[in-house]
Amino acid sequence: MFNTIPKGPLSFGLYITKFHKKWALMALISVFIATGFDRSSVIILKNLTDSITMDTIVMGDVWFWAIAYPLVLLAAHLFWRSSGFIGMRWFMNFRTSSYQALYNYITLHSKDFFSSRFAGALTNKMSNAVDGTESIFETILWQFIPLFIGLIWYVIIAWNESYLLGLIIAVWATIFVTLNMWFAKKLQPRSYKSAEAVSNLKGRIVDSLANISLVHEYANVKGERNYILRYIHKHREAGLLQWSLSEWILTVNGILIFLFVLLMVGTSVSLLQSGAISVGSVVMVIAIVSNLYGQFLFIGQEMRDTAKYYGQAKEGLHEILHEHTITDAPNAKKADINKGEIKIDSIDFQYENKKIFTNFSLHIPAGQKVGFVGRSGAGKTTFVSLLLRHFEVNQGNILLDGHNISQITLHSLRRAIAFVPQDTSLFHRSIRENIRYSNEHATDEAVILAAQRSEASEFIESLPHGYDTLVGERGVKLSGGQRQRIAIARAFLKDAPIVILDEATSSLDSQSEHAIQDSIEKLMKHRTVIAIAHRLSTLKKMDRIVVIADGKVIEDGLPDELLKKPNGVFKNMWDHQVNGFIIDD
Repeated sequence: MFNTIPKGPLSFGLYITKFHKKWALMALISVFIATGFDRSSVIILKNLTDSITMDTIVMGDVWFWAIAYPLVLLAAHLFWRSSGFIGMRWFMNFRTSSYQALYNYITLHSKDFFSSRFAGALTNKMSNAVDGTESIFETILWQFIPLFIGLIWYVIIAWNESYLLGLIIAVWATIFVTLNMWFAKKLQPRSYKSAEAVSNLKGRIVDSLANISLVHEYANVKGERNYILRYIHKHREAGLLQWSLSEWILTVNGILIFLFVLLMVGTSVSLLQSGAISVGSVVMVIAIVSNLYGQFLFIGQEMRDTAKYYGQAKEGLHEILHEHTITDAPNAKKADINKGEIKIDSIDFQYENKKIFTNFSLHIPAGQKVGFVGRSGAGKTTFVSLLLRHFEVNQGNILLDGHNISQITLHSLRRAIAFVPQDTSLFHRSIRENIRYSNEHATDEAVILAAQRSEASEFIESLPHGYDTLVGERGVKLSGGQRQRIAIARAFLKDAPIVILDEATSSLDSQSEHAIQDSIEKLMKHRTVIAIAHRLSTLKKMDRIVVIADGKVIEDGLPDELLKKPNGVFKNMWDHQVNGFIIDD
């Protein structure tokens, strides 16, 4: 389910509808029947009028048609409501499946995809895609289909009275619909740009509000307001372009409808004058004209709105349904990685036309603890991203326990690695849920044990709601050190054979760091460890130090050996340390 999702709003809607075709089919049948009853009511109205205007009135006929008229309207109403109850299930299921499909798809995008986009804008685009597509299909079901079926009915009914009346409806409707389709095509790109401007504006506002503390701290409220105002004006300009064309559409439609009414009423009166049709036929024509007048005036607005919905949906789908850059290979297997041996075999990698690694090789035996050292931009973080397969290597192979990571499932690869980042991000959920995120089947006892091992249990239990305390968006209710302890607890609970520590204690003060040092050592025990650090305390107990510069290993060995190396890069860093940190020259 949801393997390949079409990018076009109509094809996307049909694709989702396939999963709920039973409800869609029943809704369509109900609409067909309801429209038939609705349109046939004008025939009954004609017969009722003729029975009343006859020279000799037969009251039995009058009562028959008088009773038949409201009964037909009641039948139409009941079938319309039937289509509503059935359509309700179609479209609510449609929304559910649409959100599920798009969310499932978007979660498979690479880290790079999200790093260059606003999360708020992506959420808005997903909403636009679902709401826009649903609105299009609702309009098709309850506006366009009844109109076109009704037109066929009216052409047949009017033609039966006089071919001139039927011809006027057929020709005029063809011109009207064709012209409005042309207008809709012109409106669609303006709607797309308007939707894009709205998404961009919302994304900028979310980004600004997410960093409101920074705005206040730097006393830049005025500057931030001016920054957002630029995007507000862009939204306004795009909206005016869309709206102005919409008003022209409604103006032209009003003139066309006036001509239609004039032709139909004038022709029917002329035919009555010549004795070609009856008074009942004139009343029927007026009823048809009145019905079509409202529908066509309304359909102009609906086509305008549909063009807007189409633009919104297309903009959202186009952004979300980018081709995935990191995917499981067609025959990817679920690998059982339990030792943690890492082998980098002659890899090349470049990012945005900048070469990061060229013919880079490295072997880390299972259970070895390696400290990665290097100045900013040396390639340390990129190395971790490649290991987690956030990016694909351009050439060469990365092996875990002998498995090429490009040939195993992403799930089995990433389940084998516990990652403790420098900037710990938490969900706006409870502490218990955040710790358990690394092992959703873990018991409460296991969660508490993980918190104790990371020295987090004391501060957690001091909170008003303990482990059920909500941490706020991205964990803002906790200090940096508390968030990092939660991340370490999460790593304990994951119990993976490979642990990556990316400045894992950088947010802790010296006392806190010392308090959890034993926990870090327990976490590293019997595991393969990659520790990226500037703080020397995280490197003291490493089995090996690898120094990287410009994507190359320039030094590799035991910490003590590298410190004895004359003019060594690591020794130079060590000698220039300040308060336990390795600093750049």
